[in-house]
Amino acid sequence: MLNLNPQTPRIIVPLFARGLSDLATQAKAAQAAPEADLAELRLDPLRQGDWLPALALVRAAVQKPLVVTIRTAGEGGEAALDDSTYRDACLALLAQGGVDALDIEWRRHAATVRTLRDAAKQAGAAALFSEHHFDGTPDTHAMTEALHGMLDAGADIAKLAVMPHSRADAARLLLATAQVHDARPEAQLITMSMGRLGAVTRYCGGAFGSGATFGTLSAASAPGQPRAGELRGKLVAEG
Repeated sequence: MLNLNPQTPRIIVPLFARGLSDLATQAKAAQAAPEADLAELRLDPLRQGDWLPALALVRAAVQKPLVVTIRTAGEGGEAALDDSTYRDACLALLAQGGVDALDIEWRRHAATVRTLRDAAKQAGAAALFSEHHFDGTPDTHAMTEALHGMLDAGADIAKLAVMPHSRADAARLLLATAQVHDARPEAQLITMSMGRLGAVTRYCGGAFGSGATFGTLSAASAPGQPRAGELRGKLVAEG
């Protein structure tokens, strides 16, 4: 089971490739990079028929903890899947093994979320619930309620990503994170404000309760992700 601590935020490196050959290259780089604490396998850029082989390929190359994600179009990804197809694809990945954390889209149908939460726990994987807002930043109360809702529903890790339209929006994301962390200091959170205006949240999120952040070695999987080496240097400097 993953253990995230905001006092020492961990860097997650996305593996975001459109073919298995490129994915293999990225996986080897992630394993070799000292700044990469974890890897996230983003499956949605690949053909659906390649998802299970992709997991096997990455698991063979990467001994670090692995987050496995199918990001659907409704959450800013590239896979157009209905609930049943999404559920079955995630269950197949868990059944194959090698998943340390399964990203579960929180706004999916409640039955789908429960099924995947239980299956992840049975497989020994963390249930990472996620919610993404690429069009803006919800009000502070809505963000805290989203994080509390994920945790109340059994998430091992609650992730929230938002898009700011001002520096104040980025500050509110940090405020919401701090409020949830203060209320539930043992809860594992990953939060970020995306894009240029939100970049600071990726460097200082640990001070507000976020236990991990994303940094790239090659292709970014979301707007505003910094290079992992740069991120490591700034996180160390903050400490």
